Amino acid sequence: MFSAVGGAHLLILLLGWLVALAVIGLVTYFVVRLAVLHAMKAHTRWVDGGKQ
Repeated sequence: MFSAVGGAHLLILLLGWLVALAVIGLVTYFVVRLAVLHAMKAHTRWVDGGKQ
């Protein structure tokens, strides 16, 4: 089994990975959200430009 010190190191390692994954997930979410928003605005400008 794990000793108290080894278990603490394992817990810290797992928490570190979880925090890193959460940060990467949030950054990815906002990058994709901004890209979609930009594409929607560009599409709207393109459609509005064709109406004239």
